[in-house]
Amino acid sequence: MSLVGTLLFCTTCGNLLDRKASSAKTISCHICGNVNKNGWPILTQTTSKPSAFPTALREKRGEIQAINGDDIETWATVLKSCPACDSQILLWRDMQLRGADEGTTVFYRCSKCNNRSVIWSNLADGG
Repeated sequence: MSLVGTLLFCTTCGNLLDRKASSAKTISCHICGNVNKNGWPILTQTTSKPSAFPTALREKRGEIQAINGDDIETWATVLKSCPACDSQILLWRDMQLRGADEGTTVFYRCSKCNNRSVIWSNLADGG
């Protein structure tokens, strides 16, 4: 019998022995007929060192995760002038707040002064 990890091989022909017979004291090889001593481990436990995981994965394993503002910023940008501070970059997002036959509501936010404005578009008049 030759045990490699959790695999048991026949000592005569090298065939992988059947684990179904793990409660018996001996296991017969169905290829060569050799009777092998049963050496199956009763319990197998594997562990991994923390260094086995890449750093990004290890940080996500913690119970508490730190998220900065860049991770949650989902507003798109547009080159448009802010009415409050004349910044040339506005953040925007649109939402369908009214009926499906009506236009979307577009929310703008200035990236510099955080001024907010809303534009309700109307499909009937083209935008």
